[in-house]
Amino acid sequence: MTCGLMGGTFDPVHLGHVQIATNALDELKLDRLLFLPDGDPPHKRPIASGVQRLEMLRLICLEDSRFEVTDMELRRRGTTYTVDTLRKLKELRPRDELIYLIGSDTLYLFPTWHTAQDVAKLCRMAVVLRPGDDLTGVINMQQELLQNYGLYSCLLSKPGLPISSSMVRDALQNGESIRKLVPALVADYIEEERLYQVAAKAAEIKD
Repeated sequence: MTCGLMGGTFDPVHLGHVQIATNALDELKLDRLLFLPDGDPPHKRPIASGVQRLEMLRLICLEDSRFEVTDMELRRRGTTYTVDTLRKLKELRPRDELIYLIGSDTLYLFPTWHTAQDVAKLCRMAVVLRPGDDLTGVINMQQELLQNYGLYSCLLSKPGLPISSSMVRDALQNGESIRKLVPALVADYIEEERLYQVAAKAAEIKD
């Protein structure tokens, strides 16, 4: 089985996430796509609770039987590192080939990852070109990471939608509709829970 992995804060999950996941499933012929909501990420502070972010991901899994979500990172105490998640997944699913989806902006940060060389041994990566990133530069970075870390990666042919979670939160705080930014079931849930409607921008970087 080939399993795609998509980690992130998902605060909230939006149509850009869904499109990237669907494109990866189709282009790489993955058997499934597993969403991994962060528990205590070292670089962000989520606004929605872990329970709420998990529920929003469960809702989008209703729309595609190839989607799955796990709370394994939410249940882990302390700072969440990708290498720990990969090791656990290898233990639980030893026969699965793991392919981790990242944006090209994250690819440049790979050398700063906790035990990056161990991550490279546990998975391959599929890279989504971010708006503004130079294609040649990304390809050169892929080659550099292969040489220095043994990281095998491929570049997906389709870029993601120009949507971020911060755009969704800003729209809500400004009283604007989010129906074109998130799946309908997620929009309904956000409205029911009255999420992100206070002027509290706790996330430290755009996700």
